[in-house]
Amino acid sequence: MSQPTQAQETAIREAVAEAFDQQVEFLQRLVSEPSRRTEERAAQDMMAAAFQDAGLSVDQWTLDAAELATHPAAGAVTVDYSNTPVVVGTYEPSAPADGARSLILNGHVDVVPEGREDTWTTSPWDGRIEDGWMYGRGAGDMKAGLVANLFAFKALQAAGLEPTGRVHLQSVPEEECTGNGTVAAMQRGYTADAVLISEPIAETLVRANLGVIWFDVDVTGTAAHAHEMAKGFNALDAAYSLIGDLRELEDRWNQITVGDPNFGDLEHPINLNVGVLQAGEWPSSVPDRCTFTVRVSVPPSLGSAAAWQELEECVERAGRENPVVSQGKVSVSKSGFFSDQYVLEPGTEAEGLLSELHASVTGAPLESYPSPAYVDSRVYGTFQGIPSMVYGPLAETLHGKDERVNLESVKRCTEIYALYIARWCGVREAGQK
Repeated sequence: MSQPTQAQETAIREAVAEAFDQQVEFLQRLVSEPSRRTEERAAQDMMAAAFQDAGLSVDQWTLDAAELATHPAAGAVTVDYSNTPVVVGTYEPSAPADGARSLILNGHVDVVPEGREDTWTTSPWDGRIEDGWMYGRGAGDMKAGLVANLFAFKALQAAGLEPTGRVHLQSVPEEECTGNGTVAAMQRGYTADAVLISEPIAETLVRANLGVIWFDVDVTGTAAHAHEMAKGFNALDAAYSLIGDLRELEDRWNQITVGDPNFGDLEHPINLNVGVLQAGEWPSSVPDRCTFTVRVSVPPSLGSAAAWQELEECVERAGRENPVVSQGKVSVSKSGFFSDQYVLEPGTEAEGLLSELHASVTGAPLESYPSPAYVDSRVYGTFQGIPSMVYGPLAETLHGKDERVNLESVKRCTEIYALYIARWCGVREAGQK
């Protein structure tokens, strides 16, 4: 495996800079495609075309819920996947060098809903640039990183180089809700010696991330006219009371996480968020049904299986003992994420190279931190034992209004990814055997 010379690395850096305006323009176009859940196809078609233009072999397929259900990494499927493809672009060297290593550059194309558009300064889909930031839903989380992966690979080509090891560029859906896009890529046989995920982490490294569970709770009441409410049973009132019981479980889970080697110093690592609530059909009718959807972190000491058991027990106990909830019926079901924590153990060669390149490009040491959020690193890291690093640009107000990503940070990260490909996989002059 041939390491890049100083002159070749200089050419790579220059290629990133020369193509950066083109990279920003492509990012703007990708942001303009609202790739919400189950609506990812147009954006994925853009990525597939871009991979093909870069000379990559393109594999595009639609997620299969039945196949995903056979893998323990998959989350529960509650939507129609017919418009939800995965795209992988592969570079396969014609003559792999001895000792050449392979690499996956992974990013997700799906975005969360934009919320109330009238709270945004301008449209969530315009990719507005102001004072060195690009604004838009998904601009930071994480289309900037996804596009940076592509342009990092293209920088080697522009520098007249080609990797001596295999490279996969993965554009996946479902990262924001199940992780099933990356799971599907793993099921399809895509693997490598290291995985680099370009999530917006402010140019730091995620040392560990918590597991996450999504679940639905369904509360059944008794309908009645509002003028005689006592004859009915308000499912919405019961749901509020049940949420209080779940908050008590959240408090206990935070208490048992104190002292954890990765998350014990965080003030409130276990967060239970009621993200969706639906109830009732008519203001003058007592609602006979309320459903709500919850996202909750998984305490590392429990793991997802034990945490799910405690959640079920909490809901079942409320159905028996809570004086409000017990007047109706209540059930709970999985509805998305069902994952455990992942810890990137220090000391791997893959992390050492990232640390070296970060210091070279930014002039500062690489810092790491534990993330209480979900990231796809747990897929390859846990189920294949591959060092899976999460490192990406500075972005702000993720999942909120006026989401934005810092373009200078994107440029630095693109340079680091390009140099990472060159050093990890090795390079040679294009056309050499």
